Amino acid sequence: MQVSMASTQGVGTANEDTVHVSPTGVVVLDGLSAPKDLPMGCIHGTPWFVRQLGTCLINLIGDHAVLLREALRSAISEVNDLHRDTCALDQEAVPASTVVMIRERGNVLDYLVLSDNVLVLDLGDEGIRTITDKRVEEVAGEEMEAALQGPTGTPEHAARVSALVTVQRHLRNRPGGYWVAATDPAAADEAITGSVDLAQVRQAALLTDGASRLVDSFGALSWEQLLDLLRVEGPAALIARTREVELADPAGERWPRFKRSDDATAAYARIGRPVSLSSGGQRLERGRRTGSSWGAGERSDGHTAAVVSAPQNVAAALGVEAGDDVIRRTRVYRDRHGVVAHSTSWIQLEFAQAVPALLRNERLIGGTSLDLIAQETGRQAVKRTDETTARIATAEDAQLLELQPGTNEAILVLSARFVDREGRPLEYGVDLGAPGRTRVETADMTC
Repeated sequence: MQVSMASTQGVGTANEDTVHVSPTGVVVLDGLSAPKDLPMGCIHGTPWFVRQLGTCLINLIGDHAVLLREALRSAISEVNDLHRDTCALDQEAVPASTVVMIRERGNVLDYLVLSDNVLVLDLGDEGIRTITDKRVEEVAGEEMEAALQGPTGTPEHAARVSALVTVQRHLRNRPGGYWVAATDPAAADEAITGSVDLAQVRQAALLTDGASRLVDSFGALSWEQLLDLLRVEGPAALIARTREVELADPAGERWPRFKRSDDATAAYARIGRPVSLSSGGQRLERGRRTGSSWGAGERSDGHTAAVVSAPQNVAAALGVEAGDDVIRRTRVYRDRHGVVAHSTSWIQLEFAQAVPALLRNERLIGGTSLDLIAQETGRQAVKRTDETTARIATAEDAQLLELQPGTNEAILVLSARFVDREGRPLEYGVDLGAPGRTRVETADMTC
C-alpha cells in the first residue's frame, strides 16, 4: 500500500483532524468541534483526543488477528485510561471523533467507518463504492435545518450551531441517535465494517467531511473525478480546490454549511504492490520467453515512431554522428496504479528497410524491436550494458511521465545498450521510472 495524505485547518483555532499510516493500514479521524460557549468535561481537548485515539488504532490494527471493531473498542478504552483521573468522562460533553480506517490483511482489504467520514473504493470493473455513516443527519432535524441558515460567521448563526450541538450531544452514542468514538467502547459495535477482495481494489480515499464536500456538498466533482484528482495531483490539491470553492461562497449562501471552512483531511492509497521497473534486458528476455515485453499486470500505450536527429548521447551509444538520422520509438508502460515508465528505444535507421514496422506508430507484433531485427537480419543482441541513475524529474520528464508541472520528485533512469557478436550497436534504450517505482532484480547464485 502506497499512501499520500494532507490535512489542513479550517476556521477553528486548531486542526481537529488527524491521519495515521502504517505499511498495511490507514486511520483518519475527524474530531467533533464544540462551540466555545459549551462546557467540556475534558481538560485536554479534542486535538489531544484524536491524536491519542489514532495512535492506539494504528498500533492495534497491525495485529491482523484483531477485528477492526475490536481494535476500535480497545482504543477507546486505552484512551479512557489516559485521562480518567483528570477528566469527567461520564459527562455528555467529552471529546469525540468520527473514524474511517482500512487495513490490508492477506488477500482482503478490511474497512471500518463510524459517522460521516467517507471511504471511496475503486473496485475496477465493479465501479466506485462509497461507504459512510450518515445517521447524524437523521437526528435533530429542526436544529440542523436552522443551523444551515446563513450567513456563516455571524453571532446569530453561531448561536444556531451551538443549539444544534447541544441537542446532538443528548443523542450521541445512544439508541435512536448516532454513534461516534468518544468514551463508550460499545460505540465500536455500531460501526460499518466489511472486507473486499484485495485484488479488486485499485485505489482508495479516506476523507473527513471537510475533504469530501467537494463532491457530496458542492457537487463540483464526481467520486471518480475526485479519485483522479488524488491520483494525479495528490491530497493537497483536493483540499486546495475545496478551499477555492469555499472562498467563492464565504457566507454559505450557495452551499449552506455550519462553518465557512472545516478542517479537511484526505488520505489516498494505492492498493497492492505496484509493478516494479523492468530494465531493457529484462524486457528483452521476457519478450523472448513470452512474445511480450509486458510484465505481470502491465500494459503499454502511446506508441510512437519517428525518424529524428540523434542527440549527442544517443549518437555515442549507437556509433553514429550527432545529428544523423535515427529511429526513435516511444511507449508508456502502465499498471492499475498508473504510469510505470516512459520508454524510448533509439535504433539505427538502416534497420528500417529490413523491419518497416519500426517506423509505425503502433505496438510491435511478434516480439521486441531487437527480436524483429534478429529475425530479419540475423544480427542478434548478445551483450548489453545497463546503467541506472537517479535524478529529480525535469520538466520534460514530468511531461513524459504525466506528472504535474513543477513536480519535485526523484525518478530512476534505466539505460541499456545492446550490441551484436561483432560489437556493433543495435539499440540504445532509456526508461524513465515514475516516482515511487522500485527496481527489483533476482539472480541465481553459485556456491
